[in-house]
Amino acid sequence: MSFGFPGTDILGGWSGTDNGVDEKSMKAKNRLPIRNRYILIVDILLTIAAVIGAYALRLEGFLFYYYLTGAYWMIGVSILIKPIIYYLFGLYRRQWAYASTSELKLISAAVTTASAVVSLGNDFIVDCAAAGPGFVRTTLIIDWLLSLVGIWGFRLALRLISETRNTNGKNHPGIGRNVLIVGAGDAGALVVREMQKNPQIGLRPIGFLDDDPNKLHHQIHGVPVIGKIADLIMLWIIARWTRSSSPFPVRVAK
Repeated sequence: MSFGFPGTDILGGWSGTDNGVDEKSMKAKNRLPIRNRYILIVDILLTIAAVIGAYALRLEGFLFYYYLTGAYWMIGVSILIKPIIYYLFGLYRRQWAYASTSELKLISAAVTTASAVVSLGNDFIVDCAAAGPGFVRTTLIIDWLLSLVGIWGFRLALRLISETRNTNGKNHPGIGRNVLIVGAGDAGALVVREMQKNPQIGLRPIGFLDDDPNKLHHQIHGVPVIGKIADLIMLWIIARWTRSSSPFPVRVAK
């Protein structure tokens, strides 16, 4: 059982929506409509930009143009190899709206592997004397760094855009109720995160209650820890008092 004050519920857990809204259809409607084929195209453009950027950062003036033939060969090898490596690592079978640190590790492994294979390909071309004056090997390291930043940064941008669309598309002011979460641990943080990502469920987290004094007055996902669990009794008294004296409705969830 949980007690609330005007328009507020106090919950120790949460299992979903009770307002009749089809959550799956709302998620599908507000999900960022971008297909993996477009992500592939952006990856190819980022691959080209990483190679040109690596040569531009490493070489200046005449040297840049002198080694430009090598850059063209490196672009060709990268376009042939990197998308295949990314595909094998599953980068085109993910919903990037839900990207996390595990995806960062996956991208790091994929980019590192792709860069290593590209390096071997470049060495083969040099051995065949097809790359003009050859390659500047330090550009491979710069290309790896730029590729890592570009590939991860693009997918992080997809997640941020998706979350912004979800919030703007489903947040209806005046609808729903405020909620206090009992427990500011991992489970409580997960509950708050889910509420924030899915405002259509009609629950707005406004605070945590937790007995850990180190968490008091700190914030988790922008929601403050406002008191201890023992404060539930005082909140219940306030709720019972405001039920009769406040013009706003008091919700008591069971």
